[in-house]
Amino acid sequence: MKTMMIFLSVLITMFTSTSAFAHTDHGLGEGLLHATFHIVFWFIVFAVIYKATMWYRSKNKK
Repeated sequence: MKTMMIFLSVLITMFTSTSAFAHTDHGLGEGLLHATFHIVFWFIVFAVIYKATMWYRSKNKK
């Protein structure tokens, strides 16, 4: 459990650091496509975290 909490703390810090938000995207530009990419990206991140949490809970119940 301690290892998982350390991993999640590092992951959250990595994704919420100000340097990550201060990027320019030359491939997508700064318009609607860029915003859509970020929405999809964060949806996938939260879906993976949700599935990992559900897997961990079901593993502990057994």
